[in-house]
Amino acid sequence: MDLMGLVNSAIASSDTEANSGLMGSLLGSLNDAPVENNKIGSIASNLQGLLQQKNQNQADASSLMGVLQTVATTGAVEKLMGSDQIGAIAQKAGASPEMVKTITPLVAQFLVKGSNAKGGGLIQKVLSGEVDLGQMAGLIGMAQKFMTP
Repeated sequence: MDLMGLVNSAIASSDTEANSGLMGSLLGSLNDAPVENNKIGSIASNLQGLLQQKNQNQADASSLMGVLQTVATTGAVEKLMGSDQIGAIAQKAGASPEMVKTITPLVAQFLVKGSNAKGGGLIQKVLSGEVDLGQMAGLIGMAQKFMTP
């Protein structure tokens, strides 16, 4: 199954919060973000590495779900990352720390909506490396070129 197929199957799963409007709302939000698509992809990739590291320390995906939910709903990125981690991701991505703080809640929303309360679904695929968030952001970036009037 290709990357979009994996993501679509996670979104379509009956035990997740995701719906068909999720991709559209994320595309719209990313389209409004004042940053280049490759930087969004780089932020997402770096965030995935951080999540995988946290998952190893916390032992399971479900333990990250509450934190991701908080970040997705309130934008409180500091619940997930320290300011040094935000700065490191910004430097690697060639973006500002403010941009990392803007993009991260969108990525968190995508992961929360495509996963269930037990940490199954999309977040499990991301943590295992089966879905690469950087590539996903790149695909979203390509798709938005075709969606903008």
